Amino acid sequence: MEIMRPEIQVEECSSTAARLVIGPLERGYGQTIGNALRRVLLSSIKGAAISAVRVEGAQHEFTTIPGMKEDVIELLLNLKHVPVRSHSAEYRTLKLDVEGGKKVTAADFQEDSDIEFIDPDAYICTLAEGHSLSLEIYIEQGVGYATVDRPRPSYLPVDALMIDAIYSPILRVKYEVQNERVGQKTDYEKIVMNVTTNGVVAPDIAVAEAAKLLREYFDIVIQELRKLHPAELGLFDDESAPQPSGNGQAGDGADSPPENALLNKPVRELELSIRSENCLLRGGIHTIGDLVSRSKDDLLKIRNLGKISLREIEEKMTKYGIVLSDDKASAENSSKED
Repeated sequence: MEIMRPEIQVEECSSTAARLVIGPLERGYGQTIGNALRRVLLSSIKGAAISAVRVEGAQHEFTTIPGMKEDVIELLLNLKHVPVRSHSAEYRTLKLDVEGGKKVTAADFQEDSDIEFIDPDAYICTLAEGHSLSLEIYIEQGVGYATVDRPRPSYLPVDALMIDAIYSPILRVKYEVQNERVGQKTDYEKIVMNVTTNGVVAPDIAVAEAAKLLREYFDIVIQELRKLHPAELGLFDDESAPQPSGNGQAGDGADSPPENALLNKPVRELELSIRSENCLLRGGIHTIGDLVSRSKDDLLKIRNLGKISLREIEEKMTKYGIVLSDDKASAENSSKED
């Protein structure tokens, strides 16, 4: 199956929301890729959260703190939703000591070089005049969502209260599969994906991390099956596979000359635009050698490949010291000489 390389467009991107368009894709792959990305985004993107708190004067969550408007349960709920970024793999402890009356926010915590509060105005509680509040929060990295009844870490003091930890920075993921037209073909698809985060991770970076996680899992499958059936499954056709040596003739035991090594490289090595690369693949041109064997007239006959794309291809080929021939006969002779 010839895979058309899709374009990735990031639209309306901010620190918390982005709209991505991925296409064109073969029929059915919109749902396959969109659903896989959504599931990984919601479940497996690493983040940090306030996982526990130690409040001076509070032995359990069913109590009140003198001068504090909220009870301890409300305090825990507010801390639970404070977006935080941790640059430390270990847990971190931050203290807060404030005097009333004021609204207590995330900006009132002591500074730590490894901890960033994405929203310094995130509300914690309201403290009345003449009262004080002292507490410690415990911040750690994690994945997904950890309930309060999880195993208690050994580093927590006895009077620390555990919190439901929302590690995932992803708040919402929605995608829609739409029809896409390529040339005269109307049976392609595209994914329109809207991603919302709490600001700890940029939405487009989160999508890239999700795709990377999927690739790592698929790589494991490929590597294990490659050990059993490398030839039958054709799993050596990727860029990491060894390239064939020699010119394919009998009795050629020497290594390929540099020219042949260049001709065996895939056309993606030219770093063309996605449109130009897809046109070449549709025209059956997969390697630089295939490209050299075609004349300019042959290339212009490929659907959707115009003079602008041809000019781009010529510029890329010039970097390798290769000039495309004007007629088919010259192209074939040039290919044979190489």
